[in-house]
Amino acid sequence: MFKRYDNKFFSVSALLIFFILNTAYSRKIDFNRQIKPILSDRCFKCHGPDKSKVDAELQLTSFEAATALLPSGKRAIVPFNTKESELVRRIMSDDPHEVMPLPKSNLQLTAEEKKILVQWIAEGAEYQEHWAFISPFKYPSPLVINKAWSKTTIDDYILQKLEEKGLKPNNEATKEVIIRRLSLDLIGLPPTVEEVQNVVNDASPTAYERLVDRLLSSPHFGERMALEWLDVARYADSHGYQDDGMRNTYPYRDWVIRAFNQNLSYDKFTIWQLAGDLLPN
Repeated sequence: MFKRYDNKFFSVSALLIFFILNTAYSRKIDFNRQIKPILSDRCFKCHGPDKSKVDAELQLTSFEAATALLPSGKRAIVPFNTKESELVRRIMSDDPHEVMPLPKSNLQLTAEEKKILVQWIAEGAEYQEHWAFISPFKYPSPLVINKAWSKTTIDDYILQKLEEKGLKPNNEATKEVIIRRLSLDLIGLPPTVEEVQNVVNDASPTAYERLVDRLLSSPHFGERMALEWLDVARYADSHGYQDDGMRNTYPYRDWVIRAFNQNLSYDKFTIWQLAGDLLPN
């Protein structure tokens, strides 16, 4: 039933599902998602990539630098050893002259952030490249208790988080709710009364699939999907600011909409935008 949609770009719900699949598979601390934001926000001002502004000769921007022997004879991070890691001692200290970050920086670590940093070091203090350079990896489905509830692998990931928080799934949504969710997600518009009634009265086993087909075939699908892309591309119909004049860039907007509606493959979609003027003919 999903064969038709394999090349369709992610909808908002699909992006959420993608996030769940790539972050909920394991309890192990993830550097890019959990550690790097903390280091960047609380530590890099004094221990970041700028070598001219590094305190105590400590940089936390790479595994080699963070685990190197410091002039004090200590190491900020000793993988798998929290007791020997000076970073752990400093972030857990109550001494205002030793605690990190220093009070004068007006930066603080929450109890949860400290716990994450300590667990990360205990697990080996693994550093990662930027997420864009990490090859996708298929993780095994998480173990869940209420296996009978799950109908797909995606359900397993959702259920894992629910069970982790002591929550139970809601009852299955009604047809009225389902068509409203799908319509807003795929075309950005609420369904008409007639469309809702048609779905409610459709008792066939392929009713849901036909509903999805109809929405994906709508010209509004391309408009809805283009909205997300154009926001990222900072598209605008006018200059903005004081001299707010028109910008005749609407052909690009229309092209993006058509690309989504024609189900243009992602590689062609990006090539045409980044280097379309270099293509033959």
